[in-house]
Parts: sequence; C-alpha cells; structure tokens
Amino acid sequence: MHNGKVFAVAAVVLAAMTGGAFADHGKAGLWQITTTAAMHGMPPHTFSSQQCMTEAEVKSQKPPAMQKDSNCQMTNEKMTANSFAADMVCTGEAKGTGHMSVVYDGDTHYSGQMTMAMNAGGQAMNMTNSFDGKWVSADCGKAAH
Repeated sequence: MHNGKVFAVAAVVLAAMTGGAFADHGKAGLWQITTTAAMHGMPPHTFSSQQCMTEAEVKSQKPPAMQKDSNCQMTNEKMTANSFAADMVCTGEAKGTGHMSVVYDGDTHYSGQMTMAMNAGGQAMNMTNSFDGKWVSADCGKAAH
C-alpha cells in the first residue's frame, strides 16, 4: 500500500476517534475540531472539521466514533472532572494499539493527544495525533452528526 494511502487510512481512524466533546464534558451543538497528524517519515498534516454533538452524545461515556459501528475499542478508561484517558485496540483495515488523553478546560474547549502503532495494508507505522476542540454554537446548521 502506498504511504499516502496508509497515511489517509490512519488519519481517518485517528480523526474519527478525536472528534467532539464527550462524557458530559462539553456542550451540545456545533464543534470545530482541528487535528494535526504526524507519521514517521512524512510531514505533519493539519485539518479541521465541524461536528454536531447531540445532548445524548455529549452525555455518553464514549467518543462519538465509539458510539457508532467502530473497529476500535477502548480499554483502561480513566475519567476525572476535567480529563479522560484510555488505551485503544483497533481492528479492520488499520490494525493497531494506542493511547489517548484529553484535557477539558471548560465546557467549550478541550485538547489532547493520541498515539497509535498501526499496520495498514501490511505496512507498519507510528502516528501521533494532537487535537483541539472548540464549541462554536448551539445551532449546528447543516453540520453532520
């Protein structure tokens, strides 16, 4: 598998895992998430997305990607009043293990980091993903859940 495709598969997995506020640490509504993914031997790639979080998703004990059909499972979850940390095991097209930590500095902002050791298409890689989420408004407009 070409490095670009491997990076794309891994970036999609990591972006899905880091989107939106969760575990009743944020507000329902529109969130802007900026993610920087770095893979050994390639320059970092920064991208932004918007995600609409419902009240039920905000109150859930799992990140949005884990609430849907996901190939990743979290273990060793630790939650405090202002942080969340967990280990991860992913199966599917991108297999791997990793760790995620998030710090909430209020109900309208969070930041964190995720590290993953993955194998996608027979190619091993290590990735680091840092992310920053900011609540934009209670109205999601046309943003997807």
